[in-house]
Amino acid sequence: MARRCILAVYSHPDDETTVSGGTLMRYVQEGVDLHVITATRGEWGALGSGDMVIAREDLPAVREAELRANLDLYGVNPPTMLDYIDGALKDAEFEEHVGLILAEMQRLKPDVVITWGPTGISHHDDHIATNIATDAAFDRYRETVDTNPRLFYVAVPQIFVEEFKLDVDGSEANPTMAIDVTKNLATKIQGLRNYKSQEDAQEVATMMESGEWGEVEMFHQVYPPATKGVMATGFWD
Repeated sequence: MARRCILAVYSHPDDETTVSGGTLMRYVQEGVDLHVITATRGEWGALGSGDMVIAREDLPAVREAELRANLDLYGVNPPTMLDYIDGALKDAEFEEHVGLILAEMQRLKPDVVITWGPTGISHHDDHIATNIATDAAFDRYRETVDTNPRLFYVAVPQIFVEEFKLDVDGSEANPTMAIDVTKNLATKIQGLRNYKSQEDAQEVATMMESGEWGEVEMFHQVYPPATKGVMATGFWD
């Protein structure tokens, strides 16, 4: 079988697990070459959950270690760290930021690129900057290859938008792909629990353990535009 490759581009350690952990595991299990770019080490994130207390100066190393351990658990390649500071992506030199992502695309030759959409779901400045830089890098990348790579944004269903009162619309509230991750849900929850530094990750894990949601991860195909009205169930299905 010909090599297949997925590249996921995110802003912080735990992004990859929260919105696409089950998807990453599914495709590793199908023999796809999986890579993750993480722009920052989450320096300004929470300083521990439960009884854990982390010094601010130690947090970057802790979060990177959590990220690396989880990717190893999932079978994903070690992450590419872009070495930006949490919260500072919007002020990063644009061509440098784009160039770092483009270099990885050109090195890895992904068939599929996944990233945040225009609002990053949460309107976090780092998520938005990741979207803008990845979009630009992807546009340049696809002009250099003979294949037809595809770009996807993280998306959520409208019922999710309403339940959690998210300020999200457009492509991010219009999934064109729903991937069943039930088979890997327990490991995804384990991955969230492994992010012991982050209270948000623990809260998401608790919600998933309750069965409220989490069996499906959703994306919107940006390029080439998806067939209207058709909900895909996988990147190569």
